[in-house]
Amino acid sequence: MRRLSKRTQLIASFATGAVVSGVLLTFAMNSPAAGVTPPGKPARAAAAEPFIAVAQSRLDLLRNQAASGDEFSNWALSNALLDKFDLTGDSDDLYEAMVWVDRRSDMYGNQELAARVIDRYCGHRVVRWHWFCILGE
Repeated sequence: MRRLSKRTQLIASFATGAVVSGVLLTFAMNSPAAGVTPPGKPARAAAAEPFIAVAQSRLDLLRNQAASGDEFSNWALSNALLDKFDLTGDSDDLYEAMVWVDRRSDMYGNQELAARVIDRYCGHRVVRWHWFCILGE
């Protein structure tokens, strides 16, 4: 039997360790999480209207589709969030709408959204320094 040099043994052990680590990580990424419980849903208010739940589920569906690159869903989500901001005045809705508008600023339908933002929202603190509003000055 031929004896390997110390350098060759060191390289072989390093390579074996790297392969074993890669295999373990691959199995860990593809296996279901054990012992992890999903976060509990918050308790629903007794007076919660079903309309709010339907609207929220519609927004969640649009978010998922827009995140996967669907341009129409991006446009629809942006409009829905701007409409929701008009109704509630919640700055989070305006901010999220602007995030989705910025994601696809090259999209043709966003010209309509840009005009809407410039006309209605440039005075709001969330949008005041957005490039739509700075260019519109």
